Amino acid sequence: MADSPTQPPSTDDIRVAEILQQVRSGVRQRRAEISTLAGSGATRSGLLELKTQEYVREPVPLSHRPRLGRLIVLARKAFFKLFLKWFFRPVIEQQNAYNQAASRLIEELVEVQERTARELRQVSARLEALEQRVGKDEGSDEGGA
Repeated sequence: MADSPTQPPSTDDIRVAEILQQVRSGVRQRRAEISTLAGSGATRSGLLELKTQEYVREPVPLSHRPRLGRLIVLARKAFFKLFLKWFFRPVIEQQNAYNQAASRLIEELVEVQERTARELRQVSARLEALEQRVGKDEGSDEGGA
């Protein structure tokens, strides 16, 4: 049975719309992160994967049973709110803080490593130029003496 346009949307429809909006905003955010990340592909894709796994969320109760599913989900939500929420929230917040700090540190280490590699390439180029100059100077000294 389809909902008629005069009936207000049900709470399930509103919840589905909210979840879809969250998914869409997450996809937009990931696309923006991908477009802003530059550099070596493997390292940057690893950093992107780390960013996607940075946040731990509270468990979402689900049930695959068609008839009793809503009752089971309601019972799981009530049990979580009454008995587990006070325990899980601080643990999840602590884990999220750790994940964010670790992610920032790894990003800084990658930036330092890239900067060091760039400086090493510059120093290598200067060394080659100096060796060539010394080789030319020695060659001109031997030829002129």
